[in-house]
Amino acid sequence: MRILHTSDWHLGRTFFGVDQTAAQRAFLDHLLDVVAAERINAVLVAGDVYDRAIPPADALTNFDETVTALLDSGVRVIATSGNHDSFMRLGHGRRTLDHAGLHIRTRISDLTWPVLLGGSASSPEAVVYGIPYLEPGLVAGKFGCARSHEAVLAHVMDLIRTDHQQRYPDAFLIVAAHAFVGGQSLASESERSIDVGGVSVVSADVFAGADYAALGHLHRPQDVTDIVRYSGSPLPYSFTEAKTPKRMLLLDTSGPELSVESIALPAFSDVRTLRGTLEEVLETGRAARADGEDLTETLVAAELTDPARVTGALGRLKETFPQLIKMTWVNAAQPAQAHEAAAQGSVERTDREVFSDFISHVTGQPADVEDLARFDSALLELREATS
Repeated sequence: MRILHTSDWHLGRTFFGVDQTAAQRAFLDHLLDVVAAERINAVLVAGDVYDRAIPPADALTNFDETVTALLDSGVRVIATSGNHDSFMRLGHGRRTLDHAGLHIRTRISDLTWPVLLGGSASSPEAVVYGIPYLEPGLVAGKFGCARSHEAVLAHVMDLIRTDHQQRYPDAFLIVAAHAFVGGQSLASESERSIDVGGVSVVSADVFAGADYAALGHLHRPQDVTDIVRYSGSPLPYSFTEAKTPKRMLLLDTSGPELSVESIALPAFSDVRTLRGTLEEVLETGRAARADGEDLTETLVAAELTDPARVTGALGRLKETFPQLIKMTWVNAAQPAQAHEAAAQGSVERTDREVFSDFISHVTGQPADVEDLARFDSALLELREATS
């Protein structure tokens, strides 16, 4: 069996507010091409299929069309819920969909419901156990374990190892999990923290006994061990991620041992960090245009190294780079008064101000009186409950 390990599609996500639907569609089309060229039998998505609990319509359509194309070509799809997904919505109708070849695992009751690949029902070639993202505060009591991601995953892996040994001892054991597993490099800035009280990091040792652990959550491709790996997200959702090549991982269970091969992904969005003086950065843009490049959709972070701030820099940059996302002065000294005001503002921002800014960012409209009243009420209840 040939299984394609992917994760963190984040369908519906924007890049700092810039729509990424076209780039996500380009990835999905490329995925279909790879599946056909590499004779893939199953596609695995290790969490965060969507970017939010209620995905936009375009995201739902893209997922539906892609899964339909895969199923029509005889390819099975295995997906687990991540910390961005709504386990209830993603898993709706999962038992019916299972018969069609779309295997969605989102609940505790799904933990010992593996997907059987190859061979026969009694003697499959490989079994895939999907572990949905499990919030320790919600499930630790049910499991009778400590309230930490490691304790929860250790308990789950005990259940899986026992089930595998009792029912499918001769099959390759593959698990899919959405977690922050120790041994990897630093996370990038676009991953939502799943840390609660400093207990988020999980040791790779919890996956002992598995032939392969297909991980999701971290967007940078990385190998924790030879058998515990992150595929990474197919698209960059931060400027730091854009510096790292993207990939998918191809598992092959046809031999006596499971083999893993990396499949490089092309860039589906043009994300650039340009560093230099204002004139140097502008010249880079002019030269690119002279070479026939269309910078209309290029997502740019400008790091300006001028010794002093240049008046009108932002406007000049936007003329050359319409999708300028951020501009920072690397070396320019900030006036003491402004620096003090900025520092003071960052210290004195109230919870209400943070909430108001969030509403404005998400909706494009300022928070109204009703929004603020509900927030004040919720905050008061929280403080009373924790006091």
